[in-house]
Amino acid sequence: MALALTLSANTVFATANTTTNVSDQNTGQNVDKNTVNSSVQAAGAPQAAGSTASTKKVTTTQKSFTSSQINSAASSVKTFIEKNKRLPNYVTISSVQMSVPQFLKLMTTNTINLNSKTSKSVTLQTVNNPSTGTGTFKSGNLNKATYVKLAKLINSYIDSNGKAPSTGTTSLGKISFKDLVYTYSKILNFQKSNKRLPNYVTINKFSWKTSGEGSGSSSSGSSSTSTSALSQYLKVTANAQSTSSTIKNLAASITKGKTTTYAKAQAIFNWVRDHISYSFYYNTKKGALGALSSRSANCVDNSHLMVALARAAGIPARYQHGTCRFASGTYGHVWAQLYVNGKWYYADGISKSNSFGTIKNWNLNTYKLHGTYAALPF
Repeated sequence: MALALTLSANTVFATANTTTNVSDQNTGQNVDKNTVNSSVQAAGAPQAAGSTASTKKVTTTQKSFTSSQINSAASSVKTFIEKNKRLPNYVTISSVQMSVPQFLKLMTTNTINLNSKTSKSVTLQTVNNPSTGTGTFKSGNLNKATYVKLAKLINSYIDSNGKAPSTGTTSLGKISFKDLVYTYSKILNFQKSNKRLPNYVTINKFSWKTSGEGSGSSSSGSSSTSTSALSQYLKVTANAQSTSSTIKNLAASITKGKTTTYAKAQAIFNWVRDHISYSFYYNTKKGALGALSSRSANCVDNSHLMVALARAAGIPARYQHGTCRFASGTYGHVWAQLYVNGKWYYADGISKSNSFGTIKNWNLNTYKLHGTYAALPF
């Protein structure tokens, strides 16, 4: 089949079809198994961080994943989508959390590599969320040559624009970003089970939920979470060293005499805000312990300390990353959220104008959320 591939605005184009079922052309066998490990979790999506201006191109700390790891994660994504009728808010591979756009780039690159008979590791890149776009397509098949070509075009678009395409256009019509994610998760799930790529993939219309697909919360005190889902927000991580005696002792000192979880969370927030001065640099540099010892941090390391102290006090804590409008301009930014009495509260400690649950130094009505994490990938 001859392919006419072009690139335009937020859309990638190829001639052929899309998927919800991966099929083996030689046998006609539909592969739709729900085999999975638990590397997909629900909470948000990334870019890089620090206080980098939104007009600059930023990159994550380089991490690479094997073809097998990507295939296993794709299988988990496929199962999550089929069970929940929505995209996961982020994907985790070996304790590294990434956005769904980042994971799409891993999947498309892995698909290209496997088609070339190589299974080399793929490096995680910064990929921003796509622009708004809806897909309209008819059911049909994409043969291997077409879905590999489409993967190359998706990669080219991401490399040129720093974000995922909103749609991919084939002869069947426009395939939305979420259907592209589902398509490549099914392709690699087939690869995982059969040790080869499928000869074609079938695209059917999927019953997606219309809300709750990782948009995050734009207001404080929202979004209750199950007990099992909260456990990840209490774990020690490389840069939020909540089990360190230094962190534990400080958390105990800060919360001494406080009888409610809210009072403890508020005290931790106030201490970090009042004792850690702001220092400009990109991404993680010091971690919680380094921020504490130097008494200065950028937004990322300030959040590491906030999260570490909260977790040491038994309070679930997580990170959010977005592009935020400050009085001085629009920048990439990271802040913490603490979970108290069934709600997530903002805990942005870089400005004295902020209080627990309230943000004053940037505009909550205009920011763009890129990710919510138990552990930052940058």
